[in-house]
Amino acid sequence: MDTIISCVLMLFLSLILYFSGLYVNKFSNNGIVFGVRVPKEYERCEEIKILEKKYKKAYIMSILPCTILLNFIVFIIPKLYIFLIATFLLLVLVNIPVIIYWKKLSELKKEKKWGKLGKNVVVVDTSIRKPKNNEDIVGIKNKHFLLIIIVPIINIILTSIYYKNIPEKFPIHFNSSGVADGFASKSGLLGLINLMMLPLMEIIMILFFMTINKFAINGKVDINSGTLSEIKEQRKIFKVYNSFFLYSILIEIVILFSLIQFSIIYSWSSNTIKLISIISLIIILFTVIVITILGYKIGQGGKNIKINKLDEEIYRDDDKNWILGNFYYNRNDPSIFVEKRIGIGWDVNLGNPIGMFIMILPIILIIATIIYFFVKGI
Repeated sequence: MDTIISCVLMLFLSLILYFSGLYVNKFSNNGIVFGVRVPKEYERCEEIKILEKKYKKAYIMSILPCTILLNFIVFIIPKLYIFLIATFLLLVLVNIPVIIYWKKLSELKKEKKWGKLGKNVVVVDTSIRKPKNNEDIVGIKNKHFLLIIIVPIINIILTSIYYKNIPEKFPIHFNSSGVADGFASKSGLLGLINLMMLPLMEIIMILFFMTINKFAINGKVDINSGTLSEIKEQRKIFKVYNSFFLYSILIEIVILFSLIQFSIIYSWSSNTIKLISIISLIIILFTVIVITILGYKIGQGGKNIKINKLDEEIYRDDDKNWILGNFYYNRNDPSIFVEKRIGIGWDVNLGNPIGMFIMILPIILIIATIIYFFVKGI
């Protein structure tokens, strides 16, 4: 893996993970502190404020040195398997302080008997999960995601038209300087697959993002810690945020893949490829940074959006369904995806066999990928 690319990506991911862990309660769902459900009137009590101060101090002292060390390792050993291991380790490390303080706050909640407060009711409002046709649009519809498929189809057509003009040995990988360092032959079935790989990947990415968007709009909503009218407005804005985030990232990825495909078809110069790579990387990183800042401002589920409502607050103690305050496990819930309790986005229900499969499969693939790259020395 190129040193510049690996270092930039590692630094970027480190900053995102580090600050999301440092301000974990800002990125958590409504009424959640360190993964524990707390009645709204006690969220800013003195005991919790003291725990948050201790947490930030412990987090900085433990995670910051680890983050610097992992970035240094990636810098001196610019291998793809080292980058993946370092990223995986950092993802685990930033969650350890959260788990420690989840236990501390769970004990405090038990001591203060906060779990026995409130009516402990279950509220269901299907209009939040599946808005009616006459309601305002709460995100980008899946048909608009499907429209993007036109781009990879055009790429496939152009590749077929210019097939004869493509060199017998065409580039399939470029280093950070834009110089081709990997080639494939266009003859035979394997050559055709290599030529069509990027457009096919674009189609898979579009279908994948479309599926995520569907869950983001229609997934199970956490109706808790707030008034019903307030929660409905917050979730509506949050769904729009998620949908536009997915759509913007997808468009940028499709454009990047298309430009790489054009470089193969039209044999662009290394300087052109280098310029395109740099500009594309900057745009994608900038988009992720902007979306992350907006996510911080909005909060998980839109909790940071203040809407003055005088309805009665809903409080339901559901800690028993969350392992370590972060992993949802409920066999009685048929939902596959649920709102994240800690962080921005969606989690899977580990009590559902499909959810468990979705959770385990990426871990297996990551471990297999690390082993493969290690054996290949990549």
